Amino acid sequence: MVRRGDSYTRLIGWLKLLLPLVALVMLSTLFLLPRGSAPVSTLPVVEGDAPSGAREQIVAPVYIGTTQDGDQLRFTADTVEPLGDEAQQMLANRLDAQLDMADGSSLALRAQEARIDSGAMTADLQGAVRIESSTGYVMDTEHMVSAIDRIGAQTLAPVSGTGPAGRFTAGKLVIASDASTGDVQLLFTGGIKLVYDPQDP
Repeated sequence: MVRRGDSYTRLIGWLKLLLPLVALVMLSTLFLLPRGSAPVSTLPVVEGDAPSGAREQIVAPVYIGTTQDGDQLRFTADTVEPLGDEAQQMLANRLDAQLDMADGSSLALRAQEARIDSGAMTADLQGAVRIESSTGYVMDTEHMVSAIDRIGAQTLAPVSGTGPAGRFTAGKLVIASDASTGDVQLLFTGGIKLVYDPQDP
C-alpha cells in the first residue's frame, strides 16, 4: 500500500519538472508565432536623387591604433564625411588626436578640420592647429600633416608657442621618432626666434 506522503512527494517532483517545461514552451511561442507587423515592402522609400545639400556623415567617430613601437594613437572628431566617391578620402571636423608614446611622453593635436587619406595613412590638419606636449610645449600653426599609423608629423606653415625656455617662433616643426633610441623629438627649423624666460628658482 502506497502511503499518502509518498504520493505527495512524487507529485511535487513531477510538478518541478513539468512547470519549467510548460513555461519554456509558452516563451517559445512568443518568438515563433507570427506577429501582425507591417511587411517591409510597405515602409516608405524615397526614390530618385537625394535632397539638395544632403550628405553622408558619421557622428563622433573614434579611431584607435598602435604603432610597431608600441605607441598608442587615438583620433576622435565631431563628424566625418566622405570626399567625393572615394571612400579613402574623408573630411573630419574638429579633430582631436592623442598620441601616447612608449617612452611615457604624450602629444595632443587639435584642428578645426582634417582631410584623412586612409590609403596613404595621413591626416592633413588645417585651421587653428594646436599641439600640446607632456614636456611643456604648447604650439599653434595653421597647417600640419600627420601620419595616422606611426609617430610622424610636420607643419606646412610657421609655428609659434611657449615652452620651458620661453616663447618662440619657427618656420617649421617636425615631430619624429629617433631611429636609435625611439624617443620622440620636436625639431624646429626655419628661422627660430626665442624669447628666453628664465624660471624663478
